[in-house]
Amino acid sequence: MKREIRLENLYLDYGKERFLNWCRTLYSFRFIKSHSYPDDMNPDRFIALINFKDEDELRNFVNIMKIESDVDIQEAITSESYFSGKAKVNETTCYIEINKVLKNLVFVVSGTEEDQFALDDSTFQRAKKIDQFLSELNMVFVSSPYDDVYSITPEFYPSVWNKEH
Repeated sequence: MKREIRLENLYLDYGKERFLNWCRTLYSFRFIKSHSYPDDMNPDRFIALINFKDEDELRNFVNIMKIESDVDIQEAITSESYFSGKAKVNETTCYIEINKVLKNLVFVVSGTEEDQFALDDSTFQRAKKIDQFLSELNMVFVSSPYDDVYSITPEFYPSVWNKEH
């Protein structure tokens, strides 16, 4: 697949060194560029995705990760094939999606306190805090959450992870 995102545009938006640091220092999270309007109403964001084989493994993941939410996630797992909402992981706010049909659990970190569509160092620090916690759990996360040009991943943009870049 031909990559169409011009990294130079991301470097201009976020600063080259800062952007490269964000990508290179995260274990499970990947930077996802928003699609052009109106195709995507989501902002630029950090996403981590893990697959599960069945409901028991999903329950185990939720317990191990100590996901907190205003909604009873264990109940949602039992009664719903899809759940999404705000949650806390490692005492840090994020957004989670549980899709039992696709068998994946997605963590999304985006926005700032002032602007839900902005992305800055405070957003990265939230992703990093969750990321550090998740990395300690020795779970296997999907390196490329989405197979499209908007996913900045080592598989699709190896130059980002090349320290000489």
